[in-house]
Amino acid sequence: MVKKILTIAGSDSLSGGGLQTDLATFTTMGMAGFAVISSIVLIKDNKVRIDPVPIDIFQAQLDSVEQVERFSAIKVGLLQSPEQIEVVANFLKDFIGPVVIDPVLSFKEGKTELNHDVLKAYREKLLPLATVVTPNLKEGMLLLNDEKREAPKSRNGVLVMASDLSHLLRCSVYLKAGKGIQEGQYTDVLIDESNHGVVLHYDALDDAFNHGSGCVLAASMACFLADNMDLKEASRAAADFTRHAIVHSYSLKRHAEDGNAFPNWRVQTWN
Repeated sequence: MVKKILTIAGSDSLSGGGLQTDLATFTTMGMAGFAVISSIVLIKDNKVRIDPVPIDIFQAQLDSVEQVERFSAIKVGLLQSPEQIEVVANFLKDFIGPVVIDPVLSFKEGKTELNHDVLKAYREKLLPLATVVTPNLKEGMLLLNDEKREAPKSRNGVLVMASDLSHLLRCSVYLKAGKGIQEGQYTDVLIDESNHGVVLHYDALDDAFNHGSGCVLAASMACFLADNMDLKEASRAAADFTRHAIVHSYSLKRHAEDGNAFPNWRVQTWN
């Protein structure tokens, strides 16, 4: 039986993330992907423009996918307002199954204005419904809401930060700490709801060709959880899957200085 999986996310016409990347990941993992669009994201000249879908249309999409008898997992990405967050929280409250939430609060392609009411709604209404939340270091700092706190610079510091996030958000946390913790390597940390920690290290790859890698990680983790892996196994498998997506990355044009992670690497064909 084909497993069905839902993404609630923004649309990126350049496929550097968002629902395009999520659906590609689901397909590679052999699952039927469904999508609810939260916003239209336009990226050009290192500027990001986000146009949220009107709340009535957003709600109507969620009402529509209730026709699906059962989703094996749900992945949540970009949400742009407290109203959108509340609508998604109401949709998820009776869902029985894995929920992976990637709180998109920053863009490497450019700055966007951050609404602090959005952060509050994430913390209080949505993230406690997650099986696991997958922030990067900057997003984790924003969610902690501690202006006096400095970003961690050691493995122990990252573990403490992830533990504090898990306690605050009342869910497991997969914190993408990046390459500033150990030279030549990326460091990620998983803290589950029992406060058990796992540190993942892997060799650093070219940063310029990893657009969408955060979406690939969260989407693949949702798939692995849908396949009944435990969270620790799913996290390691998702990190490995994402690494391959970066290795097989592609540019939008010749001689470009950056590019997208390629979640379809498992089914890639060569000319």
